[in-house]
Amino acid sequence: MPPEYALKVAAPQFAFLRELLRKRTGVVIDDSKQYLVVARMLPIVRQRKIPSIETLLDRVRQGIDPSLERDVLSAMMTHETSFFRDKRPFELLRHLITELIPKRAAEKQLVFWSAACSTGQEPLSIAMLLHEHFRDLVASWRIRILATDFSELVLAKAREGTYSDLEINRGLDPGLKQKYFRPLQGRWSISQDCRRLVEFRQFNLIGTWPPMPACDIVFLRNVMLYFDASTRGALVRRVARVMRPDGSLLLGGAETLIGIDTGWQRLSSSGSSYYRPQR
Repeated sequence: MPPEYALKVAAPQFAFLRELLRKRTGVVIDDSKQYLVVARMLPIVRQRKIPSIETLLDRVRQGIDPSLERDVLSAMMTHETSFFRDKRPFELLRHLITELIPKRAAEKQLVFWSAACSTGQEPLSIAMLLHEHFRDLVASWRIRILATDFSELVLAKAREGTYSDLEINRGLDPGLKQKYFRPLQGRWSISQDCRRLVEFRQFNLIGTWPPMPACDIVFLRNVMLYFDASTRGALVRRVARVMRPDGSLLLGGAETLIGIDTGWQRLSSSGSSYYRPQR
């Protein structure tokens, strides 16, 4: 069996990748994820015509080609996403925006942050929701949807704003598809009205942060699942510092701040929980 088809990565190279991931991205993997490493590294090995996964990781360690590290780290990120994923958080979002309108009436501005936005379905879902239910705000307020991700590869797809039939049909109501997408070369392209609300940026959640606007609503959904407890705590404390005092933090359905950080108030509405910083 050729070495690149091995089901496991040699221990020294696996240990190197595990530490690289933890330091650069905060993602923690253990020995049970050997299969995942093999599955994610094989496409790079084949595309770059590298003899084996071990050789690939050795070259990353040696710093021969910086783009190798970028591709390896990007490949190890989980980019699972869909339009209006899980539905209920977007019902909650509609409620939270309604609550914020009188509070922001003087400044006429709302800032949303979709952290770890992957290929863009989450921030574009926010944009569609705003157009559907808050058209007056879109027309007369300054609306910013900041969409960030570690991976430039997925951000390039997000900026392109085109999606396959499979991506479109996962979670997107046919009426919204008809209203906000048009066919383009066998794919579906999001409308300019939605696209112009979203600012895509490369951003490492555990790295040095650039200046951030004060955020009203933060989507940090299905991100912290991959971090250890100390990284989760450090991250949510940083998030709190860029949020408005009456802002809201939305996590994934399997995520909680209980036992992670005590500086948050847990609230619920529309069948979903969310968090508000306590200051």
